[in-house]
Amino acid sequence: MIEAKILVIDDDESILSLVSDILEKEGFTVITASDTEEGYKKALNSRPDLIISDVKMPVIGGIELCRILKEEPGIKKIPVIMLTVESTETDKIIGLGVGADDYITKPFSSKELVARIHSLLRRVQYLKEPSEIIKSGNLEINVISKTVKLNKKEIYLRPKEFELLVLFLKRPNMVLTRQHLLESVFGYNVPVPSRTVDTHIKNLRHKLGPFSKKIKTVFGYGFKFVP
Repeated sequence: MIEAKILVIDDDESILSLVSDILEKEGFTVITASDTEEGYKKALNSRPDLIISDVKMPVIGGIELCRILKEEPGIKKIPVIMLTVESTETDKIIGLGVGADDYITKPFSSKELVARIHSLLRRVQYLKEPSEIIKSGNLEINVISKTVKLNKKEIYLRPKEFELLVLFLKRPNMVLTRQHLLESVFGYNVPVPSRTVDTHIKNLRHKLGPFSKKIKTVFGYGFKFVP
């Protein structure tokens, strides 16, 4: 069981109560807020491990709150799950654009909610590093500044490419299946094409040049990083 403190923000008391009950039964510590202003203050003061926020709320709304939280030093790395009544592409695109990490459409089952939370918390855990620097040969990753240097020259990686590379370097010689990579980097049950992982790894290899030979394809299984 993952121990975590979760902040739930929703102006609907019935949803707030339902989500709180589900999470408390799973052993999570739950903090609640009934509007965005209260949610913002509690996010700053309590520093939760994860935030769940409704999209449609009075005043500034959940998407704008997410944008504000993701720009706030000290809490901007806290993962955010958005709750929405309608699974509209517009809401998702805007939400993901301001930093939302996942979406759940109401009504949802307790199993889906818990699974999404566990998956997102695992993703955050995978990227945590006691030291902010990860090195392998002539490659150096700064986990805090999200920068990558190869032969002392900085190379640009997109966010998912960066997360994939960090995951590979933290699990040397371990075969990582496509499903594992999808859950760890892209989130639980995210509706993405089956070849998404392959495409991202192809782009990553291209940017890494000769170093990319260390990322091996294990046919029928997935990929592994060989230092």
